[in-house]
Amino acid sequence: MILNQPFPTNQEISRTLRFTFYSGCVVFLILVLFQPFGFNKTPSEYYLRNAFFFGLATFIVSTTNALLLPALFPRLFDERTWTVSKELCIMVWQVITIGLMNLVLFRWLYHEEVPIITVLGITAAVGIFPITLIILLKQYALLKKYGSGAALLDQQIHSKPAAKISTDSSLITLPGDNQNESVSFNLDDFRFISSADNYIKLHFVENQTLSQRVLRSTLKKSEEYLAQHEQVFRCHRTYIVNLAAVEHVSGNAQGYKLRLKGVNELIPVSRNLNRELTSRLQSRTQSQ
Repeated sequence: MILNQPFPTNQEISRTLRFTFYSGCVVFLILVLFQPFGFNKTPSEYYLRNAFFFGLATFIVSTTNALLLPALFPRLFDERTWTVSKELCIMVWQVITIGLMNLVLFRWLYHEEVPIITVLGITAAVGIFPITLIILLKQYALLKKYGSGAALLDQQIHSKPAAKISTDSSLITLPGDNQNESVSFNLDDFRFISSADNYIKLHFVENQTLSQRVLRSTLKKSEEYLAQHEQVFRCHRTYIVNLAAVEHVSGNAQGYKLRLKGVNELIPVSRNLNRELTSRLQSRTQSQ
């Protein structure tokens, strides 16, 4: 069912601000160009001013929601569990809160009492249907984009043996922040590192079983320590992976996912790192 399909979250503030700014502009243009719901009765000298205020209200409320809610409820907004239905619910909340602001604004601009249900209905009519359509179209476009891209990468991975990034039996000793704390493993047995607050979790094969060790350290320190090894790649703000262990690439609307040998967990790839991932994986399939 499409409502349960994965959907990306806007984790970058710049993208969030662009989206909310465009939303405010759309409201302004709809009021100016189409003059719905009796807006054409507004006196000409106040026409653009009032349209601007309603557009500004949309921008302020939607920006506040977009920045504040994820900060208050980080687990709820975890992209790993974010779906189309959750995105639609947030958009409904946006419409409700924008409608309440519009109610205050309407009474201030026109000095008239108007039922709250009327203002909410007008706000929903202007915003909720275009927003729903945009969400569904975006989900379809991203699914098609990342699904086809992942299929191509997966085909390339299995078409030829790895060349430039080969297995490496080097013994790695990763130090922790605590005194006399470290973890040692062979690089070709290494699978991935994940971050957990002020700790990192190392996952590697030991005695033919996937093992896990916890170190007090950061992902950035681990990335710098392992930088000399070409097969090690920080694919996400919370993951470092061994590209030599990638056996399958899949894709959905949130981007690429990596399946590593012997690992059940799918590792996400940040969308801004898709090109670098593609380049690195393709280097594995070049002929020697």
